[in-house]
Amino acid sequence: MRVVFLGDSLTEGMDGASYLRALGALVASDQRPGGVTLINAGRGGDTVLHLIRRVARDVVSHAPDWVVIFVGVNDCRTWYVRRSFPTRANLGSGYYFLRRKGLWRAVTPRRYGDGLRTLVDALQARTSARIALCTPATASEALDARAERMLDCYAAQVREVARERDCALIDIRAAFQAATARHTDAPPTDYQLTCDGVHLSAAGADLVAGIFHDWLLTL
Repeated sequence: MRVVFLGDSLTEGMDGASYLRALGALVASDQRPGGVTLINAGRGGDTVLHLIRRVARDVVSHAPDWVVIFVGVNDCRTWYVRRSFPTRANLGSGYYFLRRKGLWRAVTPRRYGDGLRTLVDALQARTSARIALCTPATASEALDARAERMLDCYAAQVREVARERDCALIDIRAAFQAATARHTDAPPTDYQLTCDGVHLSAAGADLVAGIFHDWLLTL
């Protein structure tokens, strides 16, 4: 079974620990999934709009049995920086998405949901793969942070599109929220599952890998 993981830097494994590397170790040590090939199609900074452009090269060419779509934090970030005070960090993010990623408009929750529909439709038209949609993990690890509340809007879109398009749903956000809730007394910057509020730490990578490993066992 060939499984393509299509996503952003969390999938690529940059700026933090790699959940796909951790998942590969789990699969290699467990015979139950049997004959699984994991294909990394992650690229740093991508939004759902970028994934649509990469379908032919990074998915169709692999003739996968499953495609796992795990994207959303960058999409949320493009909206967040335009609705927030223009700090140096926010201005830097805005410049990055404009100049490096070619995004002239924010990927709002509605635009994100429409992008997911377009992506799923393209995959269904061009491959025989089944599709799993993942909710985005976290934008800060602080449950009451504005970025987290905004990310909930994107997670809601994932759940809606999965239901509409009959895709499997892997609710990574719910798992992160449950894990983060156990550390409510920690300082806002005392990250547990990420190294910077977004990119996975070793603990976060292990959590995501465990979720995907359990999912693979159901196939």
